[in-house]
Order: sequence, then C-alpha cells, then structure tokens
Amino acid sequence: MNSDTENDAYQRLIGIGLALSAEKEINSLLERILKEAKSLAGADAGSLYLKKNDETLCFAIVLNDTLDIFQGGVNGDPVSLPDVPLLTEDGGQNMANIASRATILGATLVVDDAYNSDDFDFSGTRRFDAITGYHSTSFLTVPLKTLSGEVMGVLQLLNAKNEDGETVAFSDQVKPLIEALSSLASVAMENRYLLDQQETLKTRLENEVDNRTVELKNALEKLSEAHVVLKDLTTIDAVTGIRNRHYFDEVFDQEWRRALRQQYDISLLLLDIDYFKKVNDTHGHLAGDECLAAVAQGIDKMLKRPSDVVARYGGEEFVVVLPYVSSENAGHLAVQVCEGLAGRVFNADGKNINITVSIGVSSVVPSDKARPRDLISQADEALYRAKTTGRNRVCVYGRE
Repeated sequence: MNSDTENDAYQRLIGIGLALSAEKEINSLLERILKEAKSLAGADAGSLYLKKNDETLCFAIVLNDTLDIFQGGVNGDPVSLPDVPLLTEDGGQNMANIASRATILGATLVVDDAYNSDDFDFSGTRRFDAITGYHSTSFLTVPLKTLSGEVMGVLQLLNAKNEDGETVAFSDQVKPLIEALSSLASVAMENRYLLDQQETLKTRLENEVDNRTVELKNALEKLSEAHVVLKDLTTIDAVTGIRNRHYFDEVFDQEWRRALRQQYDISLLLLDIDYFKKVNDTHGHLAGDECLAAVAQGIDKMLKRPSDVVARYGGEEFVVVLPYVSSENAGHLAVQVCEGLAGRVFNADGKNINITVSIGVSSVVPSDKARPRDLISQADEALYRAKTTGRNRVCVYGRE
C-alpha cells in the first residue's frame, strides 16, 4: 500500500469514525461497523459477535456476499448460528475456536488458509462449507475492547478478495486498518451503551421523581462523566471532521518547544468565517454545520505539508499551525486560502452558499522571553483588524 493509498485509507477511517458516532441505535451501529470493515478489508464475508457473559459469544450479525446471507442487524433475519462457548466442558478456556481465543486473549488473530491450519478447530466451519458449497479460507479476527481493556465482542472477516475476485490472505497492511476501525467502533459502541443507559436512567428519574435515590443520582453523574471522557479522547471535531481545539493546544505547545530549541520560524493563521451568524439565521443550523465542515475541509486541502496542522479553534474560527514558515510566506499562503474560499460556492443542506473568511497572521522565532499564547494573541489582533477593515482579507501582525 503506497503512502497516498494509506493516507486515503486513514482519511476514510476518520469519516467512518464520525459516521459511527452519529448512529443513534445500537443495531444500526453494529451493522454499520461490520459493513465498513468488510468494505475496508475487501472481505467477502464477516461476522460480529457480542460477549453475552463470561461464558458465551453470540452472533449479532452475519454477512456473506457469495451466499447472499444477511442475518441480524436492523433489516436482516434473526441469526441462526449457535453461540460460541468461551469455556470447555471441563471449565477450561476454549482456545480451539478462533473467535473465543481472540476474546480470551484480547488479541488479533490471522489465518491465511483454514484448510491448512492446525492452530484452530475449523470442523464447524468445514461442515458449513460442505452444506453450502462455500470455501472458508482466510480469517481476520479482531477483538472489540472497551477503554478499560475489557473485550465486549469480536469482529471477524472472512475471505479477502484481490482485484481479480480471487480469495487471498488478508494483507499485512489491512490488519492495522481493521484494528484502528475496531478501536473506533469500540468507542462508538461503548458510548452508545452509555448514552442508552443514561437515557434509561433519565426516563426513570422523570417517571419516579418521588423515588429518586442517591444511588441513581451518582450513577447518572458517573455516566455523564464517562461520556465527557469519551468525547475528550478523540482528537477529531465531530462537526467539521478536522482536528479539534484540544489537539491544537497539544500540538502547538510541542511545535513551539521544538521551534524554540532549533530556532526556526513558526507561523499561525487564525481564520474566522465572515457573517456566519447570517448563514445560520438564513439557512438554518443544519446548513450552518455543513458549511462549517465544507470550509474546514477546503482549508485542510489547501495545506499540503504533513507538518501543517488545521484545527477548529471554536465556533466559526479555525487555526493553522505552520512550522518552518516565515511571516512573508505565511502571509502569501493566507491570501491563497482567503481567495480560494471566496472563489468557491459551498453546497449545504441543498443550498448554495458563498463564504468569505478573514485571516490574521502572526509569526515568530520563539525565544525564552516569549510565550506561545503571545503568538495566538498577535494572530487574534491581526484577525480583529482584518474584520474591522472590511472582512474577506488578510492582515499580518506588525504590518500596516
């Protein structure tokens, strides 16, 4: 997988993560997880197991393109396959089944050819193949873990396909992508479960006001705190799809210290969408959010260097960190971004919207006497000047 393909794959992962976090119902979320994993890995079939208790895995969804099987999820038929035991009859751990072993070990397991593997008991798989005429060959089995490391289920993909439609082993490049997707999926699942529990508690509290207890209040507070923690863990802004303020604060501090040690220029662009309130008032907040996302992606695409960081700073403001860029070059780049956005028509919620931005630019070679927030303040001062002198323009701090 070349670097462009890999970048595209990880950009796609970001989009998948945002889509998963937007799912409002657990069955639709589980179905989306499996379908996205199959697509990303180029797999012909797949299953998603959920841990029912400490002794059993149950099938939540089963998909097989070749056999046209779709069971579980939102619209599929009930899954007809039996549960997978996590324990043997004598009470030991069931390490013979690939799904149960992945659950017990909490580790990704890969089998290139089930018919030439002695590591697992594939007798059930072979009976299924004998009945259906299918040939189950390559397996990629990834545990779904909570933030505390507890396995809540297993994502299993089957029969990777190459460009000619032939069944092949899952490539070394696919494994980390599916593991990354599984991590995103696990966070979305845990968050969904927490939100569902929170909603249940909220309803119970509303219906039984006179019977409220300290225990329920504490539980609701813990769920709310857990939800905040989950939101803080991600570095992606849910509305725009670019990096969030928390990520900017961390990266900017790191870049400042590096520039201080090595004594090179670091520049900052602070961008604000002009008259954005009018967009919300005229077209509605849904169009406003889509417009924010489109502008954010437009800014991000104009900045090509891996070291450039684009983040949502707050509201309709964005910030760009430009290491190794002088004041003059930062000003030129800001003009390109300003003119590039002004020349585009953004489609949001079916409406064509013209957007302009005002940009403040500040640059410095850090010294021991300077502080990172000074550079932010200077960019903010330049941005204020850009907005008060007509908007849709660039102002560089220290220049008239």
